[in-house]
Order: sequence, then structure tokens, then C-alpha cells
Amino acid sequence: MSLGFSVEALIPRARGGGALRMGLVRVPEAEWLTPEADLAARAAVFAAEPDCVQVLPGAEAAVEEIAALLEHRRDAQSRHPGESWDPFASTSDAGADPERAMDPGFRRDDGFEGRAVSMSDTLRTAAGDVWEDLCILTPDASGQYRLTAAALAFPTDWHLAEKLGHALTPIHAPIHGYAEQLASGVDYFFATLQPGPIFGRTNWFVVASDAWRYLPRDAPQVRFAHVTADNAGATLFVRCERQTLRRLPQSGALLFTIGIHVEPLDRLSDGAVARVAQSVAGISSGEHERRAAPFYVEALTRYAERRNRSPELLA
Repeated sequence: MSLGFSVEALIPRARGGGALRMGLVRVPEAEWLTPEADLAARAAVFAAEPDCVQVLPGAEAAVEEIAALLEHRRDAQSRHPGESWDPFASTSDAGADPERAMDPGFRRDDGFEGRAVSMSDTLRTAAGDVWEDLCILTPDASGQYRLTAAALAFPTDWHLAEKLGHALTPIHAPIHGYAEQLASGVDYFFATLQPGPIFGRTNWFVVASDAWRYLPRDAPQVRFAHVTADNAGATLFVRCERQTLRRLPQSGALLFTIGIHVEPLDRLSDGAVARVAQSVAGISSGEHERRAAPFYVEALTRYAERRNRSPELLA
């Protein structure tokens, strides 16, 4: 089953409650990134929020590799629309380029500040050509993967400045149960992932806004105060993150992409609404609160029952 590129398609692949799991599926190269999207919305964010693109020392090679990879992908698709392409056949190794190797701007001990600005611009340009946000993770001296660069236009309730430079477990600290249930498996997967295959998963949230950038500042009891069983179809939205992970063959970094897809409940099928309601009901304590579920779960459940005309479907 493909991950797809819509909330309706992504929901069946999302975790439906219970213990945390990675829930990975193989993603074909041709289905790596969203094929059509409103790139103007991303450009507007990048122009208005310069801090949503940041690059730390050590991520430069990965940024260049990503830029070359996406440029080649775009060129290949424009020349041969619909055909498959080899992403590793043409991405250049900046470290092997003699002209670049001799450029003092590429020496970290010689004006790195200017270099960082250049790398941020490079990553911003690359990320502006695709719908997905781009996160780069590189291993430190101990082998722990850290978030060392990102272009984050459409976050879901997190700020890049709070995560940049941190390892995987601290990054996921707000997720209840991550350290106990998932951390060791994620660390192993990151350490052993080989270049070539792409893996994907989906995450979901029920929110009270269709904004691409979801950074609510109000308290959840205020945010969902207007939601009732009667209006839930128009006032509750399912926000899905279509996430993919791949290793870059030249730099060795991991590229994590996040594609956002949002729909109101009333534009989803009865089955999808029932699954969302089931998933919310199955969220463990702690995670239930983190997702603000207590403030909309009753309205959602009653709405789903009406849509499916039978409470048994939610049992």
C-alpha cells in the first residue's frame, strides 16, 4: 500500500493508538516527494521567517548534496515527465571538486560565519522547490544523530531553535513513551540505514485550524471551545505529516522530510472519520493530553457516530 499524498490516503497508515511504533513502509523513488503543491505558500514563509532555515557546522556537505539531488530531480522530471530517474547518478561530490576544495569560503576555520549564511541560502532555495520540509541529521563523535540543519516552513507545534543541535531522544522528549518504547529502535534504524532505499511513515493530529504553519499560542481549552458535535465537521481538521527518511550516499547524513496535508472532517470519508475517532480514543494517557484530545474527543466521537450511523463502528 502506498503512503499517498492526501489525508484520506495517509490515515490508514497512521498509528491507531496503543504502543508507539515506527510504522515504516518502503517508498518508491517516484513517490518520494509530493508531485504537485502550492510552492508560493512556502516561498512566503521563507521570505517572512528567515530563522526557519538554519545550518550548523558539520551539515554543509549534506546541504550541498541535497541541493544537487533536488536540482537533478527537477531537471529529470522536466525533461522526462513521469519517467523514473536515478538520484545517485548525477549528484556531485562537492568535496571532490578541486575548485571548491581550493575556495577558502569552504574552510570552516576561515570565515565560517559567511559560509553558514551561504549554506542557509542553499538549503532555503532547495526547500523552496518542494512541498516537504527538509531536516538533516548527522552523527556526532559518539554516533548519536543530531538535527544539524533544517528548512522548516510548516511545523506542527514545534520550533526549530528548540530542537536544532539536539539528539533524537531529547528532540522527541515531549512524546510520552518515546524513550521507553521507541528510542532504541529508532537509534538502530538510523545507524544501519543504507543509501538507496527510502522509508516513510505518517503521523496525524486533530487540530482546530487549517493553517500550514501550526504554532498555536492559546490554551487548548480556548482553542477548541467552539467545537461541538454539530459543527465538528467544519471546525476540526486532520493534519497529517507524511514523513520520509533516506541516507545521502556521499555525505552519509540522513534526510528526513515532512510533507503536511490538512483536511476538515467533513471532506473525509465516513471510514476515515471513524478511524480518526478510534485513534483518538486509543491514545495513551499523557499523549492524550499532549494532543489536547480531552478538549475535542467528545465532539469528535459524537460526530463520527452520526456520520457512520452506528456507534458499533467505533467499538
